[in-house]
Amino acid sequence: MPPLWTDLAAAAALVKDGDLVALTGHTKAAPMALIRELIRQGRRNLGLVTVPTGGLNVDLAVGAGLADRLHFAQVVLEEYGMAPNFRRAVEQGILACREYP
Repeated sequence: MPPLWTDLAAAAALVKDGDLVALTGHTKAAPMALIRELIRQGRRNLGLVTVPTGGLNVDLAVGAGLADRLHFAQVVLEEYGMAPNFRRAVEQGILACREYP
């Protein structure tokens, strides 16, 4: 049986290029350490699913070139306004999006 606990680098190593990854949390409970570790490990072409809303976690992942597709209801930075990396990627056609209103 695999261990019940592992370190962050080993957990991120389970994610392979091209995988579809579900992210929970918005600004308060976003898995930022995991996003940063995936960036450090050089992952590319990930699909992201935001549950229910994406925020800084999604914006950072998109800005770093981690994701090439996104399933979402909304991506915002709450009182800080629009998520600039997300918006830029959508406007430039870099990010394939499926919106669920």
